[in-house]
Amino acid sequence: MKNILRLFCVAFFVVIVGLGCQYVDVEAEGSEAALKEQTTGLDSAPDNLGLDSNLFTKADFSKFTGKTTNNMASLVKSNGVSNGAIRMTYNTSQAGAIWSNVGGGNYIDITKRQTLSMWLYFGPTSHIESGGFGDGMAFVLQNSSDGENAFAHKGSKLGIGESLGVWGMDDDSTVHDVQTVANSAIQHSWALEFDDHTNNGGTPGGADSFDKNVNGSHIAYGYPADSKTYNYVPYGFLTGGNYFTQNHTSVIPITLHDGNWHHLSIVWDPVTFQAQFAFNDKNRDGTNTSNPIKFSSPVIDRTEFGVVPDNHLRWGFTATTGDDFQANLIALESIPSSVEGDVSTSITDVTQGNSNVSKDGNVSSNDQLSINYIFKYMSGRDSWQNIHGDINLPKNITYKPDADGNIGTITYSTGVSYPISASQLSGTKISGYALPESLLDDGDIATISINGVANSVASDTVVASEHTKFDSDNLISNVDTPSFTIKKAGPMGLTLDQSNISVSPNTDATITGTVYYTDGTPVKNSSITIFTTLNGETYENFLMSDDEKTGRFTFTIPAKDLTQDTNTLEFLAGDPQHNLTPIVKATVSKKGELSLTVNKAYEFGDMNNVSESRLISRKGNWDILVNDGREAGPDSKWSLSASTSGLTSSGNKFNGDMIFRNSNGIENILTGNNVNIASGVKNQTGQQITNIASDWDNSDGIFLRSNGLTPAGQYSGEIDWTLSDVV
Repeated sequence: MKNILRLFCVAFFVVIVGLGCQYVDVEAEGSEAALKEQTTGLDSAPDNLGLDSNLFTKADFSKFTGKTTNNMASLVKSNGVSNGAIRMTYNTSQAGAIWSNVGGGNYIDITKRQTLSMWLYFGPTSHIESGGFGDGMAFVLQNSSDGENAFAHKGSKLGIGESLGVWGMDDDSTVHDVQTVANSAIQHSWALEFDDHTNNGGTPGGADSFDKNVNGSHIAYGYPADSKTYNYVPYGFLTGGNYFTQNHTSVIPITLHDGNWHHLSIVWDPVTFQAQFAFNDKNRDGTNTSNPIKFSSPVIDRTEFGVVPDNHLRWGFTATTGDDFQANLIALESIPSSVEGDVSTSITDVTQGNSNVSKDGNVSSNDQLSINYIFKYMSGRDSWQNIHGDINLPKNITYKPDADGNIGTITYSTGVSYPISASQLSGTKISGYALPESLLDDGDIATISINGVANSVASDTVVASEHTKFDSDNLISNVDTPSFTIKKAGPMGLTLDQSNISVSPNTDATITGTVYYTDGTPVKNSSITIFTTLNGETYENFLMSDDEKTGRFTFTIPAKDLTQDTNTLEFLAGDPQHNLTPIVKATVSKKGELSLTVNKAYEFGDMNNVSESRLISRKGNWDILVNDGREAGPDSKWSLSASTSGLTSSGNKFNGDMIFRNSNGIENILTGNNVNIASGVKNQTGQQITNIASDWDNSDGIFLRSNGLTPAGQYSGEIDWTLSDVV
């Protein structure tokens, strides 16, 4: 009697599970609780690329079912939210599949490095109402003949529930062949599953046994259409029938439905034919997490995909639910066939020989630093365009503009560069910075370099990493600057003998100073390096000389480098132990220049050859300009004098002299004499120009005085002008 009762109970259990079989026609039925959970996920969707209908295609399930069957995959937004997300499922007994449009240029090129970045959402920690979760999603690479309509199916039945729309179907207890199960999977495929429902029933034909040896939510991967993925398990001698389990590869237990968006990074390596994964590698704001789950697939068997046209694999997602509902959502950040790009950061210590500052490395107080953001276009069919972001720079650094008011540059590998104005900086943030050019071709690089000086700190100071997100039309990238430590200011000092000096035009500037240790330790000159900047630009670094007195140095700036009226020079000294002095400034002002502008040729009038003395007037333009750029004041005097050796024509000397006649009619001979012509004083600010001849009339100025008969001819000579800075 006991045996009969036991057999009856088993039979009754089989009937109940059979009624709950998960392979059914898919229908979308409304549920208030399911809709609320979907909306909650959408409300918190991260920034993403949306769902371009030209790049993705929804699978048409009617190709298998023969009737209109809902594919729940769609770009969905909740009210007031601009981002939205790709909704795969949200209610019970649903299926969703979305595939890259290979013909439209969206694919995985297995011959190139390809990066996929995305966010996944699996629902809250617990349902608003009671019940379990089901069933999850799968990321799939496939070369199925079903193409953009691929989905696990057997005849007109779709594989939902434990199949996740990609694995084979175990809904027939009379099937004994693992190949039959594999035939119902997506063919020529590889899948990474995010399974959120443990199917460990172990009932013949119950479609609930793939996770027989797995506990809880998990990540795993494998080949859905490979018969070795499945195990045949006979149920029992008395009851008959059988079920199938799944051979999971690299099972990783994980909590999926916790109300959070989970970031997933996938990198395809064409050299090793492997995929590297990082799950939960980013926080909601894009910053790196401290404990990401990282793993790599074994070498993927290329033959599993068959012949891959043009080496382009289709990629996409499948998702299913059975008796339990779940909001399965996706937010994409990259499409590698469009743009495969990389953004990285680095910090260069200019003071320490342009050395790279490694993560958790050290810099010295007052070191000149360059904060760099490097954009590299690696491959793709589109230009990487409209790249922009709020750049968050490391703190405890002083970002000061150069002489042109810029704090940095962006330089392209083509050689083109653009300045970055200090006006764009507020605190340590450059808001809304947009790259001025797109990156177009493989290997194109753009580098943003922001210049700063590490603050002088009294104790070792850790500078935290700073996060920046760069958005664009076809790629969202997140980068973090390396954290580092500013070492406390060393016990060194530097003084200058003069911090403000003036030099005459075309004159070198020489500056002297002293370097010392505050504790009185003697300075070994040849071990001390002096670092200098001139007008905001790195200038010359030099070792102090042992030929000078202890701690003393002399530095000369050539006149050609003093390009400004007022030049700013900065000094910083350092020793081999990376002790640095504070920065000390000096200004070098150029005295204004006094110069003369004269014509190349002056003329006198014609004359008839007569015996008596005559005065010959000037002819044409006799501009004689004194240019005075000196400081205005009573001491800024000048004088102009002139002389000549006389006039000649074909060896004949002019019988007479060049003379200067003043306003009183007094004549002075210039021939052989240096005669004062004019004098003045600088009494205006800025450039003052005096035209000497502008006050001359027909009775004063420079003339020729003939002394009698002169052989006919055209006479010429030179006037020697002397402009003097009168003290």
